[in-house]
Amino acid sequence: MTQRFRIDAGQLVPEDRQSPSPLAGRSGTYALMPTAPDLLIFSRGPSEGGSIPAPRVVLSGDAGGFPLSDLMAFLSQSRWSGIIRVHSPGGERSVTFRDGEVRGASSDDPADRLGEVLVRLGYVERPQVEAALKGQPPSKVGRALVEKGLLQAHDLFKCVTHQVSEIFHAIVLCREGSFFLIDQPVDEKANHSIQLSTQSLLMDSIRKIDEMAHFRKRIPHGRLYVARKRASDGKLEEDEDRVLGLVDGRRTILELGHAARLSEFDITKVVFRLLEGGFASVTDKPLLVPVGPAAVAAGSAPTQGQPVGQGGPAKGQPAASAVPTVDPRPAARVFNFIFREIRDEVAKQGMDREFIAAANAALSGQALSSSPVLEGLSFQADGSLAEAKLMESFQRHHAQLGSEPLASFKQALSDVMFFLLFQAGELLGSRADEDLARRVKKLLATLEGS
Repeated sequence: MTQRFRIDAGQLVPEDRQSPSPLAGRSGTYALMPTAPDLLIFSRGPSEGGSIPAPRVVLSGDAGGFPLSDLMAFLSQSRWSGIIRVHSPGGERSVTFRDGEVRGASSDDPADRLGEVLVRLGYVERPQVEAALKGQPPSKVGRALVEKGLLQAHDLFKCVTHQVSEIFHAIVLCREGSFFLIDQPVDEKANHSIQLSTQSLLMDSIRKIDEMAHFRKRIPHGRLYVARKRASDGKLEEDEDRVLGLVDGRRTILELGHAARLSEFDITKVVFRLLEGGFASVTDKPLLVPVGPAAVAAGSAPTQGQPVGQGGPAKGQPAASAVPTVDPRPAARVFNFIFREIRDEVAKQGMDREFIAAANAALSGQALSSSPVLEGLSFQADGSLAEAKLMESFQRHHAQLGSEPLASFKQALSDVMFFLLFQAGELLGSRADEDLARRVKKLLATLEGS
């Protein structure tokens, strides 16, 4: 457990004086390095070297002085495994990596909770989420909704991947606070059922980075207070109307985001639109008197503090080029073996028919992958995809699979595999799930280099 300290009148004081100090056994002269207000770094001089076992922080820094997108790209290219944790005014978030790919994420921002994501994407209503949470831990809300028939398994998977993506994007967009790269073993049980391409997430983040840079010209940070200038004209978007109703001159942009259950990017975008439309203004100090609807309607909203004083995104995609024909059959056979392994494990619980039906519903709705190679396919009773149809589909769509068609083919089947593992993990006991994950990992290792 991390021991916490408090700076009191320039003195470093442990909050829990009874706990063993992490400084015990350390000696020497340490220099305090100049860095961000949210970060203290001490460096021993002269250096004596040494190391400690994992988990340990191997890299830390100022999120405002180093682009986290560059760090994410480095972690992907170096196939790093571990956790990156970011502490910022918008909350504490972390992303888990295995071999350079994103395997999970967590956040203490209420807007990032799975229940909020499900409501925001329109899959369930808020009362349904609240009912599902009764007697259930928040981590089980998705499974509870599926069991009640209110949510399809593949829609739950889609929302979980969206949740992880949003946390990733929030970290990449972070421009304040501190970050920590933590070397520690990745929990197989907690993270084996989700895998997202770091490179794809970074490409998607470029748009948001460009948009946020545009917003930051009028909204430098999220700690500004928002004051209402006039009432809604009835033509605002739903989120804009809802946020404007929460504006009272005494909440910051980040606080409005928490109240409206919106991410930092989304609340910044909404406030920016309100500023552009003349419905609100931002100041560096709160109003002494809250602004009520009557005052706004009368046009007499008081303000206090200095108003804070507009570029567009562009992107392009290189054209794919033709490549020599490759043989996808070895990869297809390994993945089909994995699919059968997963189905057989679920069959031990007597749930294989429901499992296959849910998987086929996900396939037919193109919820698992955007690859054309999976179009029109379905799982057989043993959990596999018909090899002949899979090969025929690969040849038919070969030109649409980019410069590395075999890699695209493997990625599509990998997306399917992670959905099946996710779905199976909701049905199996902990021990069976962990054993299945180990077997799948060994089978995937046979694809390395092929």
